[in-house]
Amino acid sequence: MLQQTRSKTSYEELLSSVIENIKKQGYENIRADLSEYESPYQLIGQTKDVNFTPDVTATKNDGKAYFEISTKVDNPNDLINKWKLLETLATMKRGKFQIFVPHGHMKFTQELVKDYNINAEVRKI
Repeated sequence: MLQQTRSKTSYEELLSSVIENIKKQGYENIRADLSEYESPYQLIGQTKDVNFTPDVTATKNDGKAYFEISTKVDNPNDLINKWKLLETLATMKRGKFQIFVPHGHMKFTQELVKDYNINAEVRKI
């Protein structure tokens, strides 16, 4: 999700938790916005006015997976667009799209995934 909606400490703690979780799932070549990892590649829209960067990317069995941390936002349009794009990329690259949800944000996340038909695995962190 959009990093600017979270405090830096909280975001880094959540990101570390997500990385530990995906390591346990057997993923490799992890990219995340933490000092010990390379940053994920930024995805630039065709009109160049829309840019998305996944929270975490990783590979497993020749597939590329995308991972997001979900938190409530007032206007979820950019979030929905980002998730739809990551879902499509994961499918194209024979990977998965997983959304990790901290306590208190599950209902918001599940409603977006259901209402906008986003094919993602939703997991608690």
